[in-house]
This record gives sequence, structure tokens and C-alpha cells, in this order.
Amino acid sequence: MKIYFNRRPVSGPWGGGSKILSKIVTEARRRSHSVFFEEELETNGPYDVMFCADPRDTLTVSYRDVVEHKIKFPETKIVQRVGDLGTHGKPELFNLVNLTSKYSDVLVFPSHWAKNYLSSIHSNQQVILNAALENFVESVEKCNLYDSSSPIKIVTHHWSNNYMKGFDVYEQIDDFCARSKNNAQFTFVGRKPDHTKITNHIQPLDVPALVHELPKYNFYVTASREEAGANHVLEAMALGLHVFYGASGGSINEYCSDRNRGTMYTDVDHLKSLLSDRNFLTSVSHSSIDASKKDTRSAIDVANEYVDLFEKVV
Repeated sequence: MKIYFNRRPVSGPWGGGSKILSKIVTEARRRSHSVFFEEELETNGPYDVMFCADPRDTLTVSYRDVVEHKIKFPETKIVQRVGDLGTHGKPELFNLVNLTSKYSDVLVFPSHWAKNYLSSIHSNQQVILNAALENFVESVEKCNLYDSSSPIKIVTHHWSNNYMKGFDVYEQIDDFCARSKNNAQFTFVGRKPDHTKITNHIQPLDVPALVHELPKYNFYVTASREEAGANHVLEAMALGLHVFYGASGGSINEYCSDRNRGTMYTDVDHLKSLLSDRNFLTSVSHSSIDASKKDTRSAIDVANEYVDLFEKVV
């Protein structure tokens, strides 16, 4: 089978969508399918499946090119992954997803929240939940059990510095920790706006370094809002970190709904209260580490589900 991808996978500290794409390509090749990318659209067709990872134009290909290929070769199937709904300050992307979805044979969402958010009337919609890379899931470096006599070590990580990631909350948590008289510390890993002041800041890390870094902490806080498929919390939970998440997290609320692995807070004061309850923290630290050892689903399984779908639609 010939599969065309309108994006090339990239390596390094990028978001979860690129990591999933890389795994899908690897699995397709493992099954002996022929794989082509971006500028190869016109030179290697016709294709059995065209996978649209992102409907936005690049320097070499546009969604219009994909549609025109399908018009020329009607048997070609378009599978579109809706991994970004434009909720993070990109309303034009939401409009583009709505526009392009009617040309696709299958729409795939990384969460039920994302599927419901789009409210598409498309007849063929599926949800394939994201999962962390096997580097996180299979790591023996799980986070240490919280010792109530020791300072609380809190962490979060984002590769985007968009304001919807919750930097207003992270600054308040950083201040909360600074006032705790060394009873709590907060570390931010990743890209942040220049004006955001956080005491402990680590630049973006590649996967091996991140797998080694995150287990140094006891708890994970995310303030990100309206995430279509939030990989950062999946990576944290895979390493045994208990996740504290806000009420408007989108897919985060779905991914972290297991009380053994995540706790929702209503506002910053509520979050501070939870982080001050040493007995509660001790309890959830144990439950999160135990749960992480039982959950073996990884991005490899996600890739298998996508390639299964490709094979099914042709």
C-alpha cells in the first residue's frame, strides 16, 4: 500500500503530534507499506491513503493539493487527524479544520473532548487516544515516592510558549513555592514567554533527557487549557507523577480522570490547598506510581491503531 503524509516527522523537543506521526510512519514501514512525504505528492502517486496530519499549507504542499489528488484519483482515501483545533490563539485553524473535514473520508480525534468540540456532522469520525512514547512507559526511572518530611518537588513542561498553556498559574505557583520557606519548589521545563518569571527554568529537553529529568520530582501541575490531545500529562503519568489539572483542560480532564493518577483543581487557591495537604499528597503519590506500572499502552499502540485504520479504509 502507498501512503502519503502531508508532514515529515521531526526529531528533538517538539510537541506530541510530531512524536505520534513519527511512530505511525515507522509502523507503516514495518508493515512494508511505501511511505511518501510533502513535496513527493505529485511524483509518486496515485496513493491508497493520504494522511493529513495538519491542514495548514507548507512551502511545498497545501490541503488543496491533497484534495485535487483525490479528485484525480477518487479511490484514494483521505484520513485527517484533528490534533489541533486552534484553541490556543489560532481561530483560523479551527475554521480550516471545519472546511477541510468535508473532503476527508475519515476524521480522527485524539480525545472525545476534541471530537465534541468540533461538533462535525462528518459521518465517519473516530477517536484514537494519545499515549506517551514507550521511553516514558517502559522507563524504570519512575518518580520517587513522596516523603512528607521532605520538600514538595513540583514540575511541568511545555514546548509551546502560548499563553493558553497557563503561565499565569505557573507564576503564582512559583510564588507560592518561594513563600513556603523551602517546603516546596517548582520547576518549569520548556519554552516560556520572555516576560514570565519562574525561578527554576530548564530549557526544552529531548526525550531521553526528559525521561531522566521528570522522575526527580514528586508531583506534576498543568494549567493548560482546551488541549485537543495533551501529551505532556501522559508523559508525566507514565513516570508515576500525580497530575494536578484545571477544570478547563479539555483532553487533559479525559486523560487524567483516573483519581489514582490525577486530581482536578477549581482555581489557584484550591491548587495551593491541595499542595499543602501532606497526608493527601502521600496517598496520591503511592497510587500514581502503582497505576503507572500497570498501564502499558504507549505511542507504539497508537501507531498500530492508525495503520490498522489505513488498511481498513482502502
